[in-house]
Parts: sequence; C-alpha cells; structure tokens
Amino acid sequence: MPSPGGLSDDSSQIIQVSDLPAALQEAELIDAMVAGANAKAARVAPCLVSPSPGPTGDQVAEARLILLGAVKRWAEAGAGAFQQQTAGPYSVTTDTRQRSGFNLWPSEIEALQALCRTSGPSAFTVDTAPGCGTIHSPICSLMFGALYCSCGANLTGTGPLYELVDP
Repeated sequence: MPSPGGLSDDSSQIIQVSDLPAALQEAELIDAMVAGANAKAARVAPCLVSPSPGPTGDQVAEARLILLGAVKRWAEAGAGAFQQQTAGPYSVTTDTRQRSGFNLWPSEIEALQALCRTSGPSAFTVDTAPGCGTIHSPICSLMFGALYCSCGANLTGTGPLYELVDP
C-alpha cells in the first residue's frame, strides 16, 4: 500500500508486480525483472529511495511510469518477426524482434536522474555581466573624454589589455 510520499511500505520498491498489467504479471521471470528495475533505479537515482528527504509523489509517479515501460519491454523481448525475402541475386532481411538485455536505456537513466536533479549553480557558469570595477589605462581614450575604450579594459572586465603603461 503506497504511503503519502508515494512509495510502498518497503521504501526500496518503486514498482511492484501488482503495478503491471494483468497480462504481464504472469510472465516468466517477472519478479526478477521488477526487483532488477527497482535496484537499477535506486543505483542511478538514489533520491527515489532516500528516506530523508523522501521523494515526492510526483517523482515516484514519474519513476513508476519509466520503470513500468522498461519492465514491459523486457517481458516482451523476442516478440516480433524475422523475415527474409530473396528474389534472384537480391535479398531483404527484416527483423522486428524486440531486443532483450534487461538494461535501462540511456534515455530512461537520464529521465530518472533528472527527477533527482535540483536547480542551482553548476560547475561551468560564466558571469556574462561582470562588476563595474574596470580599471582603464591612463592613456585610454576614455580618460581624454572619448565615448569608447582604446585600452581593452571593457573586454577583460578587470584591467587594460592594450596600451599598458607602468605608473
């Protein structure tokens, strides 16, 4: 039974076999697939099983949707057809079988990790509006009343780039 936060009483279980469609609940190895999906999700997105702060109901609902899709794909692995047609020296092969592998797709991993991501400064932020503490060269055009900088201090944001004169 889901708790108010969205997870079941066992906080490491995001989905359970009973969450799957009835046709899939009887599939071979379904218990192992569900356990594996929960373990993979806990590994790539630990916030989904963290006791404090616990995941929100929306986070759990979206994670369930992702994991249910993965388990459904795993259970239907091998479904489809392999067809080969030959006409003289030409042949065409069509393979519509589902691949197995029992792994989450990179897009599913990214979606699970995005659920845990919080906004904030990142490692590669660039200050596009530096402070006004620019120091111009004594022979900069601005020092003589011009409306433009000739020493390049407006480009560096800190000091002169050209026309550097020792005081």
